[in-house]
Amino acid sequence: MRRESFHGSLVALALGDSLGATMEGYRSHDLLIAYEEGRYDPGQMQVALWTDDTAMTVATAQSIVACGRVDGEDMAKRYLVWYRTSGRGIGRAALRAMERLLNRVPWNEAGETGQWAAGNGVAQRVAPVGLFHAPSLEGLAEDVRTCGIITHRNEEAISAGLVVAWVIAQSAAGVLKLDRLVPDLIRHVPPCKTLDAVSRAQELAEEGVRPTKALPELGLGSGAAETVGTAFYCWLRNPTDIMDVLVTAVLGAGDADTRAAIAGAMAGAYLGAEVLPARFTRHLDGYHALTNLADRLYETTLAAWQSKVR
Repeated sequence: MRRESFHGSLVALALGDSLGATMEGYRSHDLLIAYEEGRYDPGQMQVALWTDDTAMTVATAQSIVACGRVDGEDMAKRYLVWYRTSGRGIGRAALRAMERLLNRVPWNEAGETGQWAAGNGVAQRVAPVGLFHAPSLEGLAEDVRTCGIITHRNEEAISAGLVVAWVIAQSAAGVLKLDRLVPDLIRHVPPCKTLDAVSRAQELAEEGVRPTKALPELGLGSGAAETVGTAFYCWLRNPTDIMDVLVTAVLGAGDADTRAAIAGAMAGAYLGAEVLPARFTRHLDGYHALTNLADRLYETTLAAWQSKVR
């Protein structure tokens, strides 16, 4: 289990979120075209404040640290505290869930249902669950579901979260094989649109299809399959260059902050914290708190699984 993966995943997620927040909702690909052609300097990008992507990820990690496990009731309480004190950037499904929690609906019944609940809210905050399962995939699917149903009682949203968590767990364990990525995912995730999107993303990346063509094909909206598919493409097209991963994800526009957060979480877990660009991390809000939280999550994970072995 690699400590640097814990640092890399949480910090790169927050960095992607913070960079992407300045581009969320844009439809123009002008900057992405300029970047492809070498006319755009990523140094011009600005680090903004966190949105719900990082805030809910932090709450997820804090809950695991406090409980030593994935505890849905505790997570729900922490999400609700964040919602009542800030709630910046909260999505529709999460908003409805928070309103139900305020009305004392049980945490495992509060999540939004139906096709409109097939959003990216589970995938955006599930990185700590994946990190917690770096020593073992046992119970990963159940823990992702526990985390997910608080806001999204939708199988596509939960499956998308499982895809992201599995990749992060295997990366933090140092055993992820990119050439076996899709076949291995198929063994652990039930059939879903997100798996189809990831498979297509890998094909587009391997074929060298440019982002200006690949991202619109995969979809730039906030659906689970769209966001996770585009995040995988941004990562797989250049998996050893985290800055290129983040820049491509951010300049793709649309739901840029969540795409970049998910891509950053996976790339950061795969590469580790040492690859993160200091010129951006030094401006990242709460950087030292994030690294401290990553350390505590690592120690909690180590202790939890050692106790199981005994």
